[in-house]
Amino acid sequence: MRQLDDKIAVVTGAAQGNGRAIAERFAAEGAHVVCGDIKEAELRETVEAIGAAGGKAEGLRCDVTSVADVEALLAAAERLGGPHALVAQAGGRFGGLIEETSPETWDRVMAVDVRGTFLAVRAAIPRMRNLGGGAIVTMSGTFAWYAEPEVSADCAAKGAILSFTRAVAIECGQWGIRCNAIAPGYITTPMVTDYLDEAEDATRVAAQIDAWHALGRMGRADEIAAAALFLCSDESSFVSGHVLPVDGGLSAGINAKQVLLGR
Repeated sequence: MRQLDDKIAVVTGAAQGNGRAIAERFAAEGAHVVCGDIKEAELRETVEAIGAAGGKAEGLRCDVTSVADVEALLAAAERLGGPHALVAQAGGRFGGLIEETSPETWDRVMAVDVRGTFLAVRAAIPRMRNLGGGAIVTMSGTFAWYAEPEVSADCAAKGAILSFTRAVAIECGQWGIRCNAIAPGYITTPMVTDYLDEAEDATRVAAQIDAWHALGRMGRADEIAAAALFLCSDESSFVSGHVLPVDGGLSAGINAKQVLLGR
């Protein structure tokens, strides 16, 4: 039996990268996946790929900073008999010195990552409560406790998501709702690829990032999807309020600065 047979799952940020991989894996495990993203063309590709592989999915344009959009996404899952699982995956990336980060940019990062996670979870809770429970996965990151230069907004956002995850678990456990976070390391998604494309020497930078991880490489989106599947399945039925690092050993104690300097 597949792990998510007859379950309705919602995945935000499902158009590409980790979100698409999660949506595809959930569908392969029997879930009917309701996919949300603002990138409508890529979102259609995700849904079509799931259908071509024999899975069930539908896509709705969803700006996770919009209450109306998020409510519509969760309402679609409710009409199907769910949601039994939610992965609040949508997020963005911004790099820059603190003094060069405009308040508008800071607000945008917080809106997509933190407000977006809050709105999705907020909309899922009453629907899951009516079903007798459910599983929520948020997307934090190693930046939550392992800071790097020029990513202060991302660090703040991922830290907020991690703390929020614990609060949700404590508040909602009484209704059978579990909530956990995934903390990815560097994953070879379009977001990371775009970052490397902006570098003067992408090959050198990629090699440095690989070396930061104990396993000597960046991760793959399907590895994040496998973690999300575990946290949304009955295999993790007594796991709640925790963060699962999927980072190839990045946060296990390696001194990234020394690696960067070639020591």
